[in-house]
Amino acid sequence: MQAKSIPPNNFTFPPLLKACGSLSNLPTTKQIHSHIFLHGLIFDKFISSALIDAYGKSDSPTNASQVFDELPQQIVDVVSWTSLISSFSLNGFLNEAFESFAKMKRSDDPECRKGDVVCLSALVSACVVVSNDLNCLTNGKSVHALVIKNGFEWNVRLGNSFIHMYSVFKAVDEAVRVFDEIPIERRDAVSWNSLISGLVINSEPKRALSIFDQMTSLGSVGVAPNRVTMVAVLKSCAELGCSETSKRIHDYIFCHHYSLLSSNDIVVLTALIDMHCKCGNLELARRIFDGVKGRNVICWSAMIAGYEQNLYPEEALRLFSKMLEEEDNEGVQVKPNEVTILSVISACSGLGASRPGRVIHKYILATGLDYDARISSALIDMYAKCGDLELARWVFNEMDDSRKTVISWSSMIGAEGLHGEGRRALHLLSEMENHGFQPNEVTFVSILSACSHAGLLEEGKSCFDRMARDHGISPTVKHYSCMVDLLGRAGRLDEAHGLILSMPFEADLAVWGSLLAGCSLHKNFELGELVGKKILSLDSSSVGHRVLLANMYEDAGRWDDVLRMRVELRKKGLRKIAGQSFIEIGKEVFSFIAEDRSHHKWKMIYNELDALDDRVRNETNTKVEEDEVEEIITRCKYHSERLAIAFGLMMRSSSISSISTSSSRAKRNNGSKEIELLPIRIMKNLRVCRDCHVYTKLVSKVAKIELIVRDTNRFHHFKDGVCSCGDYW
Repeated sequence: MQAKSIPPNNFTFPPLLKACGSLSNLPTTKQIHSHIFLHGLIFDKFISSALIDAYGKSDSPTNASQVFDELPQQIVDVVSWTSLISSFSLNGFLNEAFESFAKMKRSDDPECRKGDVVCLSALVSACVVVSNDLNCLTNGKSVHALVIKNGFEWNVRLGNSFIHMYSVFKAVDEAVRVFDEIPIERRDAVSWNSLISGLVINSEPKRALSIFDQMTSLGSVGVAPNRVTMVAVLKSCAELGCSETSKRIHDYIFCHHYSLLSSNDIVVLTALIDMHCKCGNLELARRIFDGVKGRNVICWSAMIAGYEQNLYPEEALRLFSKMLEEEDNEGVQVKPNEVTILSVISACSGLGASRPGRVIHKYILATGLDYDARISSALIDMYAKCGDLELARWVFNEMDDSRKTVISWSSMIGAEGLHGEGRRALHLLSEMENHGFQPNEVTFVSILSACSHAGLLEEGKSCFDRMARDHGISPTVKHYSCMVDLLGRAGRLDEAHGLILSMPFEADLAVWGSLLAGCSLHKNFELGELVGKKILSLDSSSVGHRVLLANMYEDAGRWDDVLRMRVELRKKGLRKIAGQSFIEIGKEVFSFIAEDRSHHKWKMIYNELDALDDRVRNETNTKVEEDEVEEIITRCKYHSERLAIAFGLMMRSSSISSISTSSSRAKRNNGSKEIELLPIRIMKNLRVCRDCHVYTKLVSKVAKIELIVRDTNRFHHFKDGVCSCGDYW
């Protein structure tokens, strides 16, 4: 047009400015502004309003305000004011938006005093942009009152805006009320989607699904669900975690919205995968995943997280390796993001194997993802749970102070506590506060647990008191559970029981279970029986607590009660969880159960265990010790952790095995080499029994090897006949 010397007119610039606003292109907007000025069209009210709007959408409300201020009063109308208010609203200038609205209300123009739908919607949007300020909700309610006063309450666009605003401010009932006030025949897809999405973000999945059912039951009177609806509904199902509901929604999509699946809509398919994973339908999720073409990082992350959350860490790691070899729809290699890495680290934690964790750590360092404090905190937690406390400390110490967060400090405190380093955990808490960080609920769970594992009674009680007094944190059921555990381990059973009775809410199974464990430890059978009955009244299907109660009866010689408990278990079809121990050998993780003969070298493992028993016997010095050791050896002869220890020692010394854990650190001492063997690490899914605990101490002494055993409570570091827990666990 310019090349042909055709002069622009007042119809030329509004569409150009609209395009600039859509692209958020500030430089081009300024160039067009210059052309408008040169052609003397700056005071055309349609062009000026379009220019104000373009500046607002190009992130420049200051320029928008300047254009507005230069306009002659006679051409300023409700459209001009609306463009200015929208510019401020879009960019989060809430005060300026409302000040402009107040000025507009004082205008001589009756249309301006009333405002219009677009202007009022812009004000509602401004409140949502800065939703972290609760004063904005008050402003939003004022706008709502004005809408009703001026007779706009039946406007669907405004109604939808208020549904969204109230949802963002967690005023769910208000959002539902606005929705209900919109006549059914006037509700559009945005109305339904706004309410369903609002309920989802406010963690009310049942209500969201109920609204969806209403939407689909209206027939010709209602509105058909669309892509946005289905994504919100899938998120609701995922949060609800109900397998039956997820299958119902899955069938609905296949019947009514198959085009979303056949068109390879990755957003919908990813939401579908995520839903099935969170509802436990992993096979179905994997089938859908395998059928997605050009999977992006979000799709991969959903499936990896699904395996990790459903306790299939090996599959999560296997899929992650495959992901690194794949390309998306555009032929670009898929790169994991922070969410992917967090799931993978968590999978390593669940596996309890440090080797894949170290490989992932190297990848994180190579790709620069270690800048993310969440990832560093997850690494600390992962190394701690894999028994590598020194590596956890290294990760924490390598973090700049500016990158450390409350989560980082809490993770390190939890790591120290998990390994029985209660004093170190307390020192970290003090250091954390000195650096200006306020401990949160999670921090105090970690520190109280650390005190419990280390037997630091007074320190733990002091921390519990400080929660509310110094930090304004009301103890939750987890904090009370830690305190009951702390008091129970210390033998203060009556005090622990009194604490439970004084709780401001009902104690759960974890709290009563902690007291039952203390009663069992200190052989307080009377209180233990009382607590056991309370537990069974809360959960009659509890297996672990029944077994613990039966063991207490056995210690008390009450064999009739032991028999009664076992008969009850059998009648209810309840079975004790089988003890299982895991050991990492090379790149593989092997598992054992009691009296396991599934390993192809089981005979060699049993021979190794017999030889180990003989070495333990030979170390005893007195007849009393011989009798005690013999009982310990024979009573739990083939428990899973003993088989794992024997297998680890066998593989360490074997010269014919292709997989060996004989990695060593060479020390030079006067020209000779002294080989210091790395520890053998074992993970167990149950608490280590006392006999196996004593046995493992003896093995560490006679075999001159460090053994690190993780049970459900904590880590035990066995070395030279001593355990790091000090026999307090």
